[in-house]
Amino acid sequence: MVLEAANNTDKMVVEIVSEENIVPSSPTPDHLRVFKLSFLDQIQAKIYVPLLLFFHNNQTSNQSSVIFDRSKLLKQTLSQTLTQFYPLAGKVRDDFQIDCNDEGVHYVETRVEERLSDFLGRSPKNEMIDLFIPQNATASAIGNSVLMIRVNVFSCGGVAISSCINHKFIDGDTYMLFFKHWTAAARGTLETTSPSFTSQSLFPQIPSLNFQSPVTIGKDKFVSQRFVFDGIDIAKLKSKTRSFTSGSEPTRYEVVGALLWKCVAKAAYKVNRSSLETPFNLGMAINLRGKKDIPRNVVGNLVWPWLSRCKLATDLEHHYLANQIKISKAQLSDDFIQVIKGDTGTTTVLQCAEIMMNSEETSVAIWITTMCNMGVYELDFGWGKPVWFYYGNVNVANFISLCETRVGGGVEAVVSLSKEEIAIIEKDPELLAFASLNPAPL
Repeated sequence: MVLEAANNTDKMVVEIVSEENIVPSSPTPDHLRVFKLSFLDQIQAKIYVPLLLFFHNNQTSNQSSVIFDRSKLLKQTLSQTLTQFYPLAGKVRDDFQIDCNDEGVHYVETRVEERLSDFLGRSPKNEMIDLFIPQNATASAIGNSVLMIRVNVFSCGGVAISSCINHKFIDGDTYMLFFKHWTAAARGTLETTSPSFTSQSLFPQIPSLNFQSPVTIGKDKFVSQRFVFDGIDIAKLKSKTRSFTSGSEPTRYEVVGALLWKCVAKAAYKVNRSSLETPFNLGMAINLRGKKDIPRNVVGNLVWPWLSRCKLATDLEHHYLANQIKISKAQLSDDFIQVIKGDTGTTTVLQCAEIMMNSEETSVAIWITTMCNMGVYELDFGWGKPVWFYYGNVNVANFISLCETRVGGGVEAVVSLSKEEIAIIEKDPELLAFASLNPAPL
């Protein structure tokens, strides 16, 4: 199968050359054949989350042999890694469990009729990025694979490894733990942090919880744009915020998130002509790992959704928004964790879910998630670290995904909004004073 994307200036052809399932190197024991989800998994959106890792080929001789050897290595070590991450080789049964049936990871290889350096030397277009992502990773329907992998080999031997994992089972930390094990296996070493499958015992599933995620799903409802903040401009944002925020130094997540929140809120007001008194919220996924009695190596969605609120009429100062993000993160304390884990936990969770699904305020929001500070650029299959990492968005509107830049302490943001809203923030002078609009990755 040949896939092709083109715009006014660029054209790229991607050909699928193989398609198979990679199964665990050892069968999953019978007593582990059903994996129960936690209630934190239950409240996640039914989407696949794509990651793209781009690696140069630094070997100039015997290129076909290099490609063959690396392909073989990736498959063998993925099979080995799946013995530890056995639910990834299964299928989604329903909102409560995964069939760990060893049917395997859906694995596709392609050939790209372009050099990687040429692709990374220009602004990446959405339609080009889409060609590297598994084509059936737009919805996490019942019966689909938990994990899909696509290895795109460029004409120079460089590769773009795309992975899509069902968000009902995995968050960013689990994503990275899996990749650390896979890359370690490819290098012939061992990852010292083993996965812990205790999320269901920490946060038992709630059968009566019928939760519909408030995020808007459907790629036809939005467009995405990429903005890159370099380390120098982030330092400027921190400087203008520092004297106003409480407690510790503001983080790059807080200052970048606050600026994007502000610019998106202004654009939404212009497009929708909503009242200046209407709250415009920032929805965040706050990591629970490392809090009381929650190990950092727990597999699953160990995150809690939280809303920070602002009003267009009074609350759009950047320092105020950054402080609201900081305060919201602090409110998710050890005491709150004990409440949702304790005897009244089910009642508390059901009440929070009801608010999230039915509140008018929740429907006026931009959601943000981050993979900064997770060590993405340290991943190495044995032929070097990534030259670019793309953390994008295939199917969710009103959404911001953040990742760090390879060097310089910067942040890349992919913002997904309506076409009209994107057209406004692409020209927002306050945003463009600190961010570049979709620059070339290299």
